[in-house]
Amino acid sequence: MKNSAARKLKQVPAGYLIVGVDSHNKKHAAVAINEDLVVQTKSKFVNCRNGFDEALEKARVEMVKAGCRATV
Repeated sequence: MKNSAARKLKQVPAGYLIVGVDSHNKKHAAVAINEDLVVQTKSKFVNCRNGFDEALEKARVEMVKAGCRATV
C-alpha cells in the first residue's frame, strides 16, 4: 500500500462519512467525502456558533444521503 489515501482510508471504519474542515479567520471551509473518497459536498461557514451549527446540520444531511452510519 504505497498510496497514502488508501492507507488513511484503511484507518476509517466502513460506513463512515469523512468531514474535513479548513479553518480560517472569518470563514471556514468544509468538505464531506464518503468511504470511496468521492466528494459529497463542499461548503463554507462563518466563524461563529450559528455557522458551526449549520455545518453540523449539513454533515448530518450528507450522512443520511450517503447512507453512512456516522461521521468522522
